[in-house]
Amino acid sequence: MSDFTIFPGLNRNWNLGASPMVDPTSAWKSYFFECPVAVASHLQRFMMRQAQDQMQVFAELARDPNPTAAVSRQAAFLQQSALAWNTEVMELAELMQSKLLATPASTTTQQDKAPLARAA
Repeated sequence: MSDFTIFPGLNRNWNLGASPMVDPTSAWKSYFFECPVAVASHLQRFMMRQAQDQMQVFAELARDPNPTAAVSRQAAFLQQSALAWNTEVMELAELMQSKLLATPASTTTQQDKAPLARAA
């Protein structure tokens, strides 16, 4: 794993939750189905909210007789949209991390968890 400061607990979380005998089908299901579907669903909801907000701004701009105010309002919306994209990327990264790290932890049995509980 990486030692970069952006991933402070990734190595610890990956190693503590993993079992030596992970069911490969659940890992494949998580990596190639559940994670991409969750990311696509989350991104689609975000894009629909952004499109709805843009249409609302366009409707308000159509009623505004002052072109200078219209340009400044559209610029403000674009700035807000760029900030929303930044937040969305962070949410997608957290979602992907939770989906990809949840597979090994969910396939461990009670016998596998017992040594970890005694060690802690």
